[in-house]
Amino acid sequence: MTLRQTGTSTVTVYPYTLSPSRTVYLIDTPGFDDTNRSDTEVLDTIATWLGDSYQNKILLHGIIYLHRISDVRMQGSAKRNLLTFKELCGEKALSKVILATTMWDKVEEQEGARREKELQDRPEFWGWMISKGSSCHQLDNTAESKKRIVHLLANHDEPVATDIQTQLVDERRRLDQTSAGRELRSELIREREKWEKEREEIRRQMEEAIKKSDREAQEALEEERERYTRMIKKAEKNTNALRSTMEELIARRDKKVVEIEKRMKEQQAAHDKELKRMKAEQARIEKEKVKLGKKSSEKKPREKKSSKKPTSKKSKEQSPPSEDVPMEIAPLSPYSVSKYGERFVLTNPKVRHRNSPFPLDQAGSEWRESASFGDDGTWIARFSEKSWKMSQNFTRYYPYVGAKIDSHGLNNLDVCFLGPLQRHFARWQDGRVCYHASADLNAQFKTLGSQIVAVAFGFGDSYIFSYGTDLFKLRHCRDLKGYYLGLQQFFDQAKALSIIAIALDPMSTTDYIIVYTHDDDELYHIQWHCAGISISVAIRDWWNLTIQRYKEPETNPS
Repeated sequence: MTLRQTGTSTVTVYPYTLSPSRTVYLIDTPGFDDTNRSDTEVLDTIATWLGDSYQNKILLHGIIYLHRISDVRMQGSAKRNLLTFKELCGEKALSKVILATTMWDKVEEQEGARREKELQDRPEFWGWMISKGSSCHQLDNTAESKKRIVHLLANHDEPVATDIQTQLVDERRRLDQTSAGRELRSELIREREKWEKEREEIRRQMEEAIKKSDREAQEALEEERERYTRMIKKAEKNTNALRSTMEELIARRDKKVVEIEKRMKEQQAAHDKELKRMKAEQARIEKEKVKLGKKSSEKKPREKKSSKKPTSKKSKEQSPPSEDVPMEIAPLSPYSVSKYGERFVLTNPKVRHRNSPFPLDQAGSEWRESASFGDDGTWIARFSEKSWKMSQNFTRYYPYVGAKIDSHGLNNLDVCFLGPLQRHFARWQDGRVCYHASADLNAQFKTLGSQIVAVAFGFGDSYIFSYGTDLFKLRHCRDLKGYYLGLQQFFDQAKALSIIAIALDPMSTTDYIIVYTHDDDELYHIQWHCAGISISVAIRDWWNLTIQRYKEPETNPS
């Protein structure tokens, strides 16, 4: 079993061929510092899988605990999570635990060695676990390194039962009565008591503000009080969720599985229907392009004689809405994300990542600032110094915006977002916009075009875009058409989000990436779902490196 610090949201089983005659199974579980799920949800997920497998006589041969050596220090939350992990395993199972450090390529060797030694030497970190038989290993990106660790756990015939397994199944305890559950419950109670004290202090400050008739302070304090109230209710909800028996955990899991399978069947049926429609639409567009090409060549002599010509109703239907020149223009987002099928490109001022040959991270002395993928490998990207580059086949697949680029200038672009079937939104630095989408989305682009910050065109006419003039107070419009259920659930639970960057994969009904801020702080956060584990890991690594780079002090070149 592999327990990660972050990145995995569910328990996933991967077969691994150890030899021609032997296959082992790696169980990948979420970690306790997942920013998108509470520790209660993570423990619930792990406990359910471990308890169910133990009931069915499926035993572990070892546990791998992954820790990023790139983390500058062991934060308070990381210490608490490590303590929960120890309680989950139990002392007897610690001899089958491998403590593996990752991301060695992100730190200097000497600094990494210092951090590793601190982890091993201090009892409150890994020292006590090592004294009970756990071993420490470095895990790099080579196949040999990973294979060596798997062999260490697989080459023995002594399976192990963790404390949480025996306590849930053999002793029939509730989750909150297990060692791990008690540890987590105690932490939730401490957090709730702390927030209740904070809320009481805010109430006292509000009374003072009322006496002074300070309306502005009252409103600010009221918002803070409501925030603490939400946090307290969430802690209470998580505490109550721990009061579950093994049977209740499995019943809850099975109910979710049935619901997910039903949604997947519905999505697959819709996906097949949409693919059929998209193919028919693409065929129609190709025919229209041929007709337009013929008409254009026939009309060229007459166009020289007259610069103005009446426009028929039919020609209007074939073209996207024309440009508008709005008043106030939105600021550029510092983040950009795009995913189209297996291709992705991730950009921010500190870290750039992609799995496609183009667009490049750097062109000459200019660095990529944003990028968007379109149909059949098309792309367009903004680089520093307000320069733009696009794929050679761009105009073929996006003739409308291509024509506007010829007219207004490529390097005068401000933003450009691509979608399937020629859908796009583009804005120039002078405020002129060009767009092609569904009728309702075109209407919104027409009204809000100057203030749009990020746009994503998804599967089956789904879309989402954010707009505003303050990156920390953006609003957004969306219509996910019943797809991207994970993202919809995220929106249902979250409040007052400012979407800084967004990607909906047009080739998927589930995959998305969103970078956002919220009212609780002015930090950037990320949420994503990708069915492909390699892309999910790449996104996680990009974000972890981004956090690390922003924590590092700025240095001036000598």
